[in-house]
Amino acid sequence: MLTEEGREAEFNPEWVRNRGWKVVPVESGWRLPVEHIPRLMSVLKGAGYTHCISVFNQPGYIRNLPVLVESQPPNDMTTCQLVEVDEADFQEYNRELSPFRTVLTTEDAFWALSTHEWYSLFAGTPATVEAILGEPIEQAEQEFLEYASVLAGGPSPDESILQLAKRYAAL
Repeated sequence: MLTEEGREAEFNPEWVRNRGWKVVPVESGWRLPVEHIPRLMSVLKGAGYTHCISVFNQPGYIRNLPVLVESQPPNDMTTCQLVEVDEADFQEYNRELSPFRTVLTTEDAFWALSTHEWYSLFAGTPATVEAILGEPIEQAEQEFLEYASVLAGGPSPDESILQLAKRYAAL
């Protein structure tokens, strides 16, 4: 992940290139998109995985929201946990951690997901990402570019999301 303030939810491009991975942003807002869970379960189980690791990835405060939101987890919340590869556990992951940025991956980094308040980043080999998303990477990138373009032209323009879409498409 990047260590620059405000970009902690983004993958390090050099690390991604060195692994031969592709990163595809998807509109979702702070959670694993529900429609991707069945495909993700199928891909992970098919590759022999029984669990993933979830890591809280949100230091300090989120400054780009209309109000200042404290982003430290409650004292009784673990910041690193195992998530079983089944739909119920992934639904629980969404319910418990949806207010926070997180990274979800396997111990050997077969794939990874980084959640952000406006999008999720799916990362892995191109074949893995396409299997999880259920569509070609180019189509998913185009869908996100359209979403980012709407946000960039809205009442509170956010060019950073449009730049993010273009940055990952170029990797």
